[in-house]
Amino acid sequence: MALCSMRKARGCWRFIRALHTGPEAVPAPQKDAVKRVFSGIQPTGIPHLGNYLGAIESWVRLQDKHSSVLYSIVDLHSITAAQDPAVLRQSILDMTAALLACGINPEKSILFQQSQVSEHTQLSWILTCMVRLPRLQHLHQWKAKTAKQKHDGTVGLLTYPVLQAADVLLYKSTHVPVGEDQVQHMELVQDLARGFNRKYGEFFPVPKSILKDVKTQTPPGKKASPVSHLGTQDEEVCVPGVYHLISLTHLSHRERNCQFK
Repeated sequence: MALCSMRKARGCWRFIRALHTGPEAVPAPQKDAVKRVFSGIQPTGIPHLGNYLGAIESWVRLQDKHSSVLYSIVDLHSITAAQDPAVLRQSILDMTAALLACGINPEKSILFQQSQVSEHTQLSWILTCMVRLPRLQHLHQWKAKTAKQKHDGTVGLLTYPVLQAADVLLYKSTHVPVGEDQVQHMELVQDLARGFNRKYGEFFPVPKSILKDVKTQTPPGKKASPVSHLGTQDEEVCVPGVYHLISLTHLSHRERNCQFK
């Protein structure tokens, strides 16, 4: 057990040293660098039609088109809401089986469980220490949820967009598939990458969006929720389960930059 702990400790230190290595040791990515695609999906159990049309169908195409593709079952994001541990474990297995059945090929892409890679939370903490509180409080998801829950909004709900940024940046991803209405949702990830690079040298590529045509599937008699496309699935509306990032449309470009100074 002691040997295992020492190995884990050495791995953590290597990760931290790599993040603080200057630009000479870690050169900036070249323009012709190989694309690396990252996307994630919450473990909601058996996917519905909206999941397939919104995320899984495009995932299958992307793994055939690009040589470096990573897909994650982002279980850490799901615990911003109360979860039964046994149900969550089963949902992770169900989602994994469904993705494989829908055509995700482990020989063409990497499929993994987010919580099994501790560096996600390690990098998230580093990025959290870089972003200002007002920046997170301006996010649509936080405003919408706290408006409903009054004073019951958790710190996890406030900071989970930073964890999403860590998910993308950890693997130096260059592209993230998003719908046309989600282009601005990438701004937080991009600003965090730029802010880190300004402080520590060019390390993270600034990821770009891969646009895809996504149509929200709304059941008869239901109106689409204005919150459903901002990062969590609405139980009453069948929406794409693609890895959503938080929109920052309420902040100007100048205001966003000020949050990282």
